[in-house]
Amino acid sequence: MIASRHSLSQAAFEVQVDRWTQAAIGDGATGFPTLLHRLPGVYPTELLASLNRLVESERLDWAVMASIRRQAGSQGVAAVEGRSLLPLPHPLDYEWRFTPDAARSLLDRAVDLTPSGGDLLLFGTPGLAIEALTLPIGRRLAFLAENNCVTDRVFALNQATGSPLSIAFCSGGLPRESADAVFLDPPWYIDFIRPMLAAAAGACRPGGVVLINLPPDGARPTAEADRRGVIAFGRRLGLKIIEHSPLAIRYETPFFERNALAAVGLHPPPQWRRGDLVIFRKFPPTTAPQLVYSSRRRDWTEVCIGRMRLFIAGTGRAGPLEASLASLIVGDILPTVSRRDPRRRAANVWTSGNRIFRTDNPQLVLEAAISCSSEGMGYGIQPGLWGTIGELEALERVAAELRALAAIEAQEEGNTPSLKMERSVPWRSSSTNYWSRSTATMSG
Repeated sequence: MIASRHSLSQAAFEVQVDRWTQAAIGDGATGFPTLLHRLPGVYPTELLASLNRLVESERLDWAVMASIRRQAGSQGVAAVEGRSLLPLPHPLDYEWRFTPDAARSLLDRAVDLTPSGGDLLLFGTPGLAIEALTLPIGRRLAFLAENNCVTDRVFALNQATGSPLSIAFCSGGLPRESADAVFLDPPWYIDFIRPMLAAAAGACRPGGVVLINLPPDGARPTAEADRRGVIAFGRRLGLKIIEHSPLAIRYETPFFERNALAAVGLHPPPQWRRGDLVIFRKFPPTTAPQLVYSSRRRDWTEVCIGRMRLFIAGTGRAGPLEASLASLIVGDILPTVSRRDPRRRAANVWTSGNRIFRTDNPQLVLEAAISCSSEGMGYGIQPGLWGTIGELEALERVAAELRALAAIEAQEEGNTPSLKMERSVPWRSSSTNYWSRSTATMSG
C-alpha cells in the first residue's frame, strides 16, 4: 500500500481510536455491536486493543471492558453466507459483498443520477450484479468481471432470468465512454484503487458518474489521506467529486473473515463492516496520468470441492509422493485478512475458509482436488490415469485430507446447499490473475 505523507502514524491512529472509543462509551455505547457501529469502521481487533489501552491508562473501568470482551467472544447463531446463490468469496480475491439493502441503495442512486434507458456498468461487483437481476431498474446493464467460478454462476443466473445483464470478461478491457454510470468496489489498497478508478473513468461517458466505495477513517491510519489522494487522482482523470457519504455502504462479513476473527475469539455482527461512498461526475480530463498497476502475483489454480474453493499455487511442479498439507500456523486458519501479514507468503494452498498450508508437491494436491471435485460430479478416481500404485495411494491420501477440510468448512459455514448447484463449476485454472493481466479482482 502506498502511504501519503499526511497519513497518521500508527501511534497517532491509536490515540484517535482511543478518543472515538472513549467518547462512544461515554455516550452509552457499552455493548460490542453498538460500539462497532458507533466507530467509523474500526476493525474489531483494533477496538479490543483500544479497550485494553484505556483500561491500562485508567480511562476506562475494567468491568466495562470485561463485559464488552465477553460480548465480543460470544458466538451467536451461525450466519449463512448472504450471497448463497454465488460461490463463497475467497480471501485471495479480496472480495467483500454488499448487503442486499446496500446493493439496492447503490442501484437506486445510479438510477437517480442517469437518464432513463441509460447504461450502467458493474465493474467487478458480482453481488451487485445478482441484486440487479431481481430489480426493475429501467437501464441497460453490463457486468464486467473476472473469469472465474463466481462469474460462471452469474452467467447461469443471468440466463435463468432472461439475460438482463450483458456480461464480459475484464481481459478484454473496459469499453471507452460506454456507460452513464460505473460502479466499482476495489480492494481497499491504493495499488488496486488507482488503476481500477482510471479504467472506470475511461469507461464513463462525459456527464456520467462513477460510484466507488473507499475505506472509512477508522479502517487504518492512512484511510483519510488515501481518500484525499484518490480524489486528487480522480481530478486528473476528469472526475469531480459530487458526493461523499461516510459509512453509507454496509458489507456482509465473508466466511473467510468470520473464520479469521473466530480464530482470535471474536464474533462480531455479520454486517459490521461499512465503507464510504464517493460519487464522481465525469468531465474532460486535464491530464493523462501514468497508471500505477497493482503488483504482480503468482498464478493460482482454483478447484471447487463442494462449497469450498481451494486455491493452489505452483501447480505443474511435482514433488515427493509423501508430501501432504503442512500446517503453517496453529489451527491452520490465518487469523487476519490483511495482505500485509508475512505468513501469507509461505502458503501455496489456501481455502475459502482462510486456512493456509504449504505443500512440497502442489501438482499432487491439484490432482487430488480434481479427483474430489469429480467425485462430487458423480465420477470416481480412474486408477489407470494416475500412474503407479504408490502415486494412486498418495493421491487418495491427500484427497482424504481435502474431503475432511471441505466437510469442516461446510459445518463452519452453517450452510449446506444442494449438491446439484455445486456440480456446475468443478475447477478452473489460474482464475485469480488480476489487474496485471488485464482482469480485475472482484468485490461488492
